[in-house]
Amino acid sequence: MLGCSSESEDEQAGSATSVSTEAVSSSQTSEVSTDESTEESSTTRETETTDNTSESTSSEEDKKEEGQEKDVPIREYSDEEKEEISQEFLDWAIPRAEEGGMAVSEKYFEHGAAGLGDWFANTEDGEIQTQDPYPEEDLPGYDAFDIHSLGGVVFYTSSSGVTGYDETPKESATAEGFSKAADSDYSIHKYILGDNGVVYELIGDMDEIGAFSAGYGEYEDDGESKIIDPEHTFKVSDDEDAQKAWRKILQDYQ
Repeated sequence: MLGCSSESEDEQAGSATSVSTEAVSSSQTSEVSTDESTEESSTTRETETTDNTSESTSSEEDKKEEGQEKDVPIREYSDEEKEEISQEFLDWAIPRAEEGGMAVSEKYFEHGAAGLGDWFANTEDGEIQTQDPYPEEDLPGYDAFDIHSLGGVVFYTSSSGVTGYDETPKESATAEGFSKAADSDYSIHKYILGDNGVVYELIGDMDEIGAFSAGYGEYEDDGESKIIDPEHTFKVSDDEDAQKAWRKILQDYQ
């Protein structure tokens, strides 16, 4: 019995030692696991924070860059500069028209007999001055407008199959408008180049904007009231390529 009793005690002692060792081992493993988990969690949080910071910085830089592209200082241009600038845009527009199977003309605006007042167009951003016949008279004058036209082009489908630059509108009488140049089955796209770096566009058919003066208005001789109020409003063009090209051209003159 004593031998059995002694053997039992030895087994119990060995069992207790085994359990104690396992417990310690389990505790150490748990601590290591917890430390690893904490390190992984910390590393993950740091990585996510870094990524988020990088994305936020990148987003802010993109927005800043985009804003810089759109902000073009408004200043008064000489007639010579206007001719050069509008010609540069026409040079850009000609191959663009050829690619699209369309014709393009620089005759975006013209009128017949008129009074003394300035000519203008309505845009989403307000009135844009398109002609100041008597600058010294201020009728209402340069300072009365926030935006001023530096030129323009017109895209259309030629009735004679011309693609790229078309001289027909330039040779047409004022009363004829685009009737001899454009196919009446397709839309006409009039672009006005604003000195604020924005291209404004008016889209319509031959009946609506086929006349050279269609889309424009005129002030009375006193420069206060309007003798002709435009029936249409030029929208900010969705042609992003044209917008980028125009901003780039203007920025070279700043």
